[in-house]
Amino acid sequence: MVTIKAQDGRLFEFENTYFYNPKKFGFVDVWQVGELSLEAGFKMFEHNQACHEISFIVSGEGVMFNDGQPAKVQPGDIHYIPKGSEHSFTVSKTENLRMVYLGFELNEETKQLGCDDLEDVFKNPPVVVLRDTGNIRIMLYMLINEMYGSSVLREKMVETYITQIIVQLYRFFKSEKSNVFEPDIKKNVIGKSIYNIVNHIDSHIFEIESIKSLSRKLGYSHCYLSHMFKERMGITLQEYVTQKRIEAGMDLLRQKKYSITQIAHQLNYESSQSFGKAFKRVVGCTPSEYQKRFSEKSEEVKERA
Repeated sequence: MVTIKAQDGRLFEFENTYFYNPKKFGFVDVWQVGELSLEAGFKMFEHNQACHEISFIVSGEGVMFNDGQPAKVQPGDIHYIPKGSEHSFTVSKTENLRMVYLGFELNEETKQLGCDDLEDVFKNPPVVVLRDTGNIRIMLYMLINEMYGSSVLREKMVETYITQIIVQLYRFFKSEKSNVFEPDIKKNVIGKSIYNIVNHIDSHIFEIESIKSLSRKLGYSHCYLSHMFKERMGITLQEYVTQKRIEAGMDLLRQKKYSITQIAHQLNYESSQSFGKAFKRVVGCTPSEYQKRFSEKSEEVKERA
């Protein structure tokens, strides 16, 4: 991974910013989109939040404060900050924290959507920390990748990804089944079995050869495990494993230590071609294109530093 060291505790930050002139994409005005990595122990000073912001925690842990209320975050969590909040955060002293984020406001076109409470829900969210069960991280990465590129119909694709992210978060907020990460079984968040399965996949993604081998390892029949996972998580077990493989692949591509063939092998794909097809289906570009765009953006940041 290319590391850009800054004076203020930022290891790197890649950002498309429209802070002084938010850019309109449909019913959303975008203020900023980017990815940020911070040193262990970093503290962000308290400030008034100028726009709504969605952050996905990729790695590391920390404590986010909204209006003085603390909320612990860890990998796989979505943290939401409504506009006008007094916001600050502290990174764990033991490891760096990395996150991707989208800063935005809803504009006048929101009223045309036929969803009367959309603005109110984002102004007064029922929770500020949620577990990502709807591929928000992947959509954020696809959004960032599209914004860095120059492909045909780029603006339309950017608008599409932004719409998906906002709608998915709104659904999380409105869901009757809480998506807040609470490993307390009594609160019936995702259930002990599913919680253990998700943790196993997240921790052993490089060891999973197939869904059948995963089922055997966990002591379930393939059909039962797939049905239970889909019912509780809203996506199939195969989709979730693929998502985690692609996320791991993104991290390895950024490190630039391994060839694409080696990464495919580490993630238990039959070939670099099968890895490439899965990667493009999820991210929207090939692994080599993704790696190239990351390198180009790193060079831009170096030049500005």
